[in-house]
Amino acid sequence: MKKYGRLLGSAILMGLLVWRVEWPQVASAFAQLKVAYWVLALVLYLLAQGVSAARWQMLGHMLGLGGRWRDYLAHYFIGMFFNLVLPTSVGGDVVRAWYLAKEGTMGQKRAARELRSSLAPGLAAFLSVLADRVNGLAVLISVACVATVCCPTPLPGWIVACVAAMGAACLLGLAILPLWPWLRRRLPVPPRLNPWLDGAELCWRDRRGLVGVTLLSLGVQLANIVLAWLIGEGLGLPVPPLYYGVLIPLVSVLTLLPISLNGMGLREAGMVLLLAPLHVHSASAVTLALLLFAVYAVAGLLGGGVYLAIGDRRLTVSSSDEMTAPWTANRPAKTENRKEASEHADPVRGDSDQGRMRKPSTAA
Repeated sequence: MKKYGRLLGSAILMGLLVWRVEWPQVASAFAQLKVAYWVLALVLYLLAQGVSAARWQMLGHMLGLGGRWRDYLAHYFIGMFFNLVLPTSVGGDVVRAWYLAKEGTMGQKRAARELRSSLAPGLAAFLSVLADRVNGLAVLISVACVATVCCPTPLPGWIVACVAAMGAACLLGLAILPLWPWLRRRLPVPPRLNPWLDGAELCWRDRRGLVGVTLLSLGVQLANIVLAWLIGEGLGLPVPPLYYGVLIPLVSVLTLLPISLNGMGLREAGMVLLLAPLHVHSASAVTLALLLFAVYAVAGLLGGGVYLAIGDRRLTVSSSDEMTAPWTANRPAKTENRKEASEHADPVRGDSDQGRMRKPSTAA
């Protein structure tokens, strides 16, 4: 039902855009595009995904997971493909967490060994993806705050208020992090949440690792802003470079609202709304949004190629290895232990003359 609601939201937004936007001018803006700028933006985006994979690998290692950078990169591209084709913005995240849960091995860090009993590899993989998303979002909001302060163009009050609200929420979350262990000891916590909180504390202990992850996130978010500026330059838009530091974070946060499929319609409407104060025509704003989405789509299709190349091989499991959600990856082991125990205790194939280990009862 939620999926159909998002589909209806996207249809309404796209219908409004089709009604209000002058599409001949959109076609004219496409015709005036300097293709070299768009290609350069695509190359920059692909390089940024390599940095994103390195960030994810660092978070995985902080949670005790192994894996090489190229494996994380392959999973990242496969996740982008599923984000493109699935009717949800988190489908790709679940897929790459599942891949990492199947292939990641527990590391040898002391902190990871201490929490291994409560932090299953599947849950660690899921938490690494969640931490990857949260860290990137926090850095993106921070960039928006700095760009708002430094932007030479006077910004409307509602834009400043939106950025300030996001910045305040981000600061509140960061202020709670150091107090979390103290709050956990004094507040009642359901037992099922303990492994999740263990994972959060495991990340928080590695302060040096968090600094490295944040610096990588900063590079990724700056690259996303620069690639939007490149496309804007290719279209000849009169937008100052620092304004993209406000535009892209606000549009990215707007597309997270659960009222459309994969931000469809929200991205275009956000561009039109946020570029209107600079007197950018709605047709040019929609063109910028569509060209940005084209960059993401090409990268997602490349991820589809990676999936076709290695996906089937890595997703092949034996009949005894069930596909499970990342946060329940420790259940098959328990089932296997129960099955093994029953083989030792029960007769084999209903033969009462056979005892333990399939030996005759006289031998047993």
